[in-house]
Amino acid sequence: MITDNLYNKLNSYLPVEEMIKIKTAFKFANKAHRGQKRKSGHDFIVHPVEVAYHLARLELEPNVIVAGLLHDVIEDTNTTNKEIEKKFGIEVSKLVSSLTKLNITEDNIDEHVEKKNLRNFLVSMAEDVRVAIIKLADRLHNVETLQYLDKEKRQKIAKETLSIHAPIADKIGMNDFKWRLEDESFKYLMPNEFKLTSKLIKQKREEREIATKRMISQIEERLSTENISVSVSGRPKHLFSVHNKLQRYKQLGRNFSDIEDLIAIRIVVKNTKDCYLVLGVIHELWRPVTGSFDDYISSPKDNLYQSLHTVVINDQGQKIEFQIRTDAMHLYAEDGMASHWKYKNTLHDNNKDLYHDINWTQNLLEWETEIVEDSEYLESVNNDILSDKVIVNSPKNEVFTLPIGSTPLDYAYRLHTDLGHSCQAAFVNGVLVPLNKKLNNGDTVQIQKSDLDNGPSLDWLNENLGFIATANARNKVKSWFKKRERTENIKRGKDQILSNIRLSNIETSEININDFIDKDSFETFAYKVGTGEVNNEEIINLINQQQAQETVKKINSKSKNNEEKYDPISSIVVMGGKDFQNKIANCCEPVYGDEIVGYKLSSNEVIIHRIMCSQLRNRENTNRFLVAAWGHSKQLTPTKVMIEAYDRMGLIRDITDVVWGEKTNLHSINSSEDNQNGTCKIQLTVYTRDLGQIIRLLGKMEKTPGVYKVSRIE
Repeated sequence: MITDNLYNKLNSYLPVEEMIKIKTAFKFANKAHRGQKRKSGHDFIVHPVEVAYHLARLELEPNVIVAGLLHDVIEDTNTTNKEIEKKFGIEVSKLVSSLTKLNITEDNIDEHVEKKNLRNFLVSMAEDVRVAIIKLADRLHNVETLQYLDKEKRQKIAKETLSIHAPIADKIGMNDFKWRLEDESFKYLMPNEFKLTSKLIKQKREEREIATKRMISQIEERLSTENISVSVSGRPKHLFSVHNKLQRYKQLGRNFSDIEDLIAIRIVVKNTKDCYLVLGVIHELWRPVTGSFDDYISSPKDNLYQSLHTVVINDQGQKIEFQIRTDAMHLYAEDGMASHWKYKNTLHDNNKDLYHDINWTQNLLEWETEIVEDSEYLESVNNDILSDKVIVNSPKNEVFTLPIGSTPLDYAYRLHTDLGHSCQAAFVNGVLVPLNKKLNNGDTVQIQKSDLDNGPSLDWLNENLGFIATANARNKVKSWFKKRERTENIKRGKDQILSNIRLSNIETSEININDFIDKDSFETFAYKVGTGEVNNEEIINLINQQQAQETVKKINSKSKNNEEKYDPISSIVVMGGKDFQNKIANCCEPVYGDEIVGYKLSSNEVIIHRIMCSQLRNRENTNRFLVAAWGHSKQLTPTKVMIEAYDRMGLIRDITDVVWGEKTNLHSINSSEDNQNGTCKIQLTVYTRDLGQIIRLLGKMEKTPGVYKVSRIE
């Protein structure tokens, strides 16, 4: 059964009552994914089970395992978050919801989507490290099954894994995941180099293993006489790390045989004191290599990794690395932040929120609000978080890590954006230095602010001058100049709009400037004008439309007080009966003064048409025609008019002036332009008293400059 390995591992550390919830989650996911297949041809459920197994290897708490089983159900099935919350609780639903936002699939290679998903991944990790742990387990199974994808997708996913996921696994201390991600990706991204490295390592594997076993026996025997309880094991270096070291050696003119630590001997003890005692014993047994000792216990790595490292030369002249740490250090060295979420873990109970105190996770959240572009955000992460570091101090002895090559300006922007913008001078170890001086490990840096609000210098963005090394500082300087440029463009655009309003001979008070654009704010519209994205002609058209709307509002508001209720039927007289129910025809909409005729339906209804209505021409039953005539009426009737004209500035205003001059109620007005011919069509609906008023109105419209055709729409 596909769950055998998973359940066997879970049974080794979880009680029966916890297993019930996990088995329920599997059944839920299996039902939801039923019928779905992976590229491999396997049932889709195999993937979440393998993800859960990778999490179970870390002996993580049940909610994390459940979330691993359910991580794809919202995205790939009809399951809702409410269903998950109801069945498995709010904590699981939040984890699954966060993972759903990170919808990177084996088919998804769109660059824009990938960048957005990677950004979501990093932000989610900063908010809850468990999201990142589950996503890394998801990515690990994906790279373990890359053989089922085509070459382009394999290489793209492998490259992304090596540049983002493996470094993130390293950053949160999950070394086991890091090595697995690297070696699986290495296999597909650089297949020739992978085969070569594997071959080189195999050549002397037996010889190295014999030497390692001999040294392990020697150290165990010696430490037993010192009454130090230890666990000793040998671990070969992983292929990708050996490949990287080989590349560095080639640059130095050295060979593969010069690599000194293809196998590391790991010694795990009970307490920190014993770490240093064991170190002394090792150096008594074998000669240490000068400059090869690192104390990561007193000075932990960025990811909180702690251990003593030393390289010694054995009796056969081979260089072997030793790593010495406590049980707690070893747990963290293998699983990193994931160790805080182990089921009933006692080693780190007091440090469950430790990852919140790591300043680089805070940077991920700060940059989310500061940096708009996904590409710039990822550049900041790669450059400022995942690269090699230099450690500097503030005057208050606070420790800060920066990428190698960083300057006092990078340090200033790291402390605060405004401090960077106003940086005037810098002191390193008490000495005034140029702002582009490269910082070294252990430097104490002090920034002097300027009292003036001049902002950063454009020279800081000149890469040749070397003022800034970090993407974070560079993006903040760029943002400052973009904001200043935007402000200037908005002002330029507003001035241009107001100038066009004045040229249109319109009082500014008559125009509601902020209503120019339906989908855009006026400020954004003004910015587009200021940058030339919107031209003068478009501004004029918008002014005309706005003015026409204001005119219609005025006319309608003035007419409402005098307008009688419209009821044209009451004035019509139909010969041949008194009890007819008269109705105006929709096809020709006759108005007072038109020659009309009645058409009797089979009922008592009579439909009133214009006598020239085309709808009456084909009527065969002439017995239904009845003589009809208008009585005296001053009631208003709607009339649709089409105006065709050469487009010009102020045309709509002139036409609405004609309507208002005839004391006619304008109901609606619409226009469409033909930019190729420079013409336009304007359709309006007016309420008129009689045919005479319509004729006068159309005549005046025909005389309007630019108008070449006016017609009444039937």
